[in-house]
Amino acid sequence: MQRKFLQKTVAACLSLTLAATVFSACGKDEKPLVPDASAAPVTQTAAQSDKNPLTGLALRAEAIGKRPIAVMVENSPQARPQWGLSTPDVVIEGVAEGGITRMMWLYSDIADMPKVGPTRSARHDYVELAEGFDAIYVHFGGSVYAYDTLKKDKVDDVDGTAESGYFARDKSRNVATEHTAYTTGENIQKAIADKGLRTNIEAANASPFTFASEKRTLSGGACTSVTAVFSGRYKHTFKYNADEGVYYNYMNTSEMKDANGTTMQVANVLILYTGISNVAGSDKGHVDWNLTGGSGVYISNGTYQNIKWSKGTPSNPTAPLKLTDESGADLQLNTGKMWIGFVPESNSGSTAIA
Repeated sequence: MQRKFLQKTVAACLSLTLAATVFSACGKDEKPLVPDASAAPVTQTAAQSDKNPLTGLALRAEAIGKRPIAVMVENSPQARPQWGLSTPDVVIEGVAEGGITRMMWLYSDIADMPKVGPTRSARHDYVELAEGFDAIYVHFGGSVYAYDTLKKDKVDDVDGTAESGYFARDKSRNVATEHTAYTTGENIQKAIADKGLRTNIEAANASPFTFASEKRTLSGGACTSVTAVFSGRYKHTFKYNADEGVYYNYMNTSEMKDANGTTMQVANVLILYTGISNVAGSDKGHVDWNLTGGSGVYISNGTYQNIKWSKGTPSNPTAPLKLTDESGADLQLNTGKMWIGFVPESNSGSTAIA
């Protein structure tokens, strides 16, 4: 979300009163967040549904009314194929520094979270998006701006640099260490218990999406293929399989596969256009997304429609992500897994629908 950041020097970063020295995604020293133990747990009061609030599909009874888990996963060539890529309910992807993308994977049921990774460092825009889902945020390090947001907003998180016991490294790929960290749902469940984090979801965040009662054909026309362009090196093309009713994900020109060989597939593709600017004072090229709102495209069931989205103002970072049709009515999504790409609005003209 757009906000003014104070210019920070290396000396200022080192003066933060944090618990221990850690390593960020680029191998630079960063500090882990000290959790605020004073935050009281909140009990959900809204009526609970037996449907997964992120997919509209059936949900295990033990997961009803629980907070989702949001895991930061990298998407550099050295990180592919990712562990668990085909398993999240929702994948949120957007630009980080240098035109690369990073992903945040959301799970309504922690039991559905297998070995996932490579886990990577936090960025403030993802933290604010996770807040809108009332998610427990899982990451391995972070930018100073992300740590500022985590601390200021008192976000419940599990940080691999500060709490390494809940993460491990898989060195079988012969890549640099920063591409080897992973975690599991079992490990994060233990972290949540050990840290005493609230598990019941806030009522205001319990129903982030609206799902149609019957499968919809969208109003914009046919869409058997759509390409979203983040940068010259990061393009996604989703190709429709009519027999299965899903879109298969291609990264650049190659199928985007899970480490187990499964191609990532989703029922819903959402391309949300956002303004992206450089963070003033950052010497690492950090960027800031305008999360107040904008236009976008929704693709599902071999069809598409133009949409709008909003999240709120910089003073209200916990506001949920809101999707509407062009008239402003709640967007009726088809049930199933989802990919949401926050694409630079400067690249909106490169979106190709066929």
